[in-house]
Amino acid sequence: MFLCSTLFLFSCSKDGSNGKDGANGANGTNGTNGTNGKTALTRTTKEPAGANCTYGGTKFETGIDANNNGTLEDNEVTTTQTKYVCSGAGAIYSSWIDVNVSDTMAKLSEENNFNFKQLLPATALTADIANKGTVLMYYKGKNGVISSLTNWGDVKDVDSSGYTMWITTGFVFKEKYLSFLVNGYMDGVNNNGSAIRYVLIPGMVQGRSITDLKKLPYSEMAKLYNIAD
Repeated sequence: MFLCSTLFLFSCSKDGSNGKDGANGANGTNGTNGTNGKTALTRTTKEPAGANCTYGGTKFETGIDANNNGTLEDNEVTTTQTKYVCSGAGAIYSSWIDVNVSDTMAKLSEENNFNFKQLLPATALTADIANKGTVLMYYKGKNGVISSLTNWGDVKDVDSSGYTMWITTGFVFKEKYLSFLVNGYMDGVNNNGSAIRYVLIPGMVQGRSITDLKKLPYSEMAKLYNIAD
């Protein structure tokens, strides 16, 4: 009798009613497609002799292509990021470029010994300069002191919090390519007011050897090539 009662109870139980949509975890409707991202563009123009470049040079402007027409227009330029590569008396030099190194950029094999990298505008760096001339790099610290950079050279500076720090610097160049390299404290050197400048000297000028040029203090080199700050 017990067995029969049990079978009866099981056989007579009703299926539970299906839940409403949502209770069963039904798929929601697809979200709307996101808008396409905007492209960052750079344009270069000839800079006449004047306040920005004593002997003229090249102006580099960057910004976001807001209307997606493939052209960087005047109202799209981020003016605070505008840089200049100027022609001196026998040299080509950049404006002072804010230090903004990154640990996410792909590195060339000769850059792998450094933790951080910053690419610089270097269209003026021709194969002739890279092979026969010389490239000089300078670091201006937060306190305004300018140091000549070499590969694996140590530079003393102050970070954004006012603490003294040491960084190891270097740079790599080839035709139309120039990178600034750093080992040290990235968050200390970025946004602390430091800047870098490069000077390109095509061939030998005024009988100076490359070794001599690298030994010159920045002030003498700038005077020699009429480089304006």
